[in-house]
Amino acid sequence: MNALYVVMLYGVEIPEEGVDGQPHTIQFLDMIEVYNNLELEYQQQLEQMYMYHLSPSFQKPGANVPMKLHPIVSTHKVTGRKGLYLGSDTSFPVGMEGLEAAARTPVYAHVWQQGDIVFWDNSQVMHTGTIIH
Repeated sequence: MNALYVVMLYGVEIPEEGVDGQPHTIQFLDMIEVYNNLELEYQQQLEQMYMYHLSPSFQKPGANVPMKLHPIVSTHKVTGRKGLYLGSDTSFPVGMEGLEAAARTPVYAHVWQQGDIVFWDNSQVMHTGTIIH
């Protein structure tokens, strides 16, 4: 998926606090920025690699779950910018474990308030709901 794919969340009702009394948050990581933070050598290696992505988890247990092959580096059809195309359940191939680009890339953490609307291009931004400790 490298075409514009906008996702939106709207905070209709936000509980006062999450687990351990911390606010409900969502964190975002720009995969274009992660790619740009890689050394040129790693960018070139990743541009030649592919990774299997599993189908959504709602498949019936025991069913033959198909996998789809995607390049690890994706060029966005709208912006023309390159970024990593990884899923939260995928990992770097063997030999690429030392990549620390994600750790060097700023993460935006949005603390939810009632009435907030947050949207992003899901083809180039990874997100996760978290609780700040």
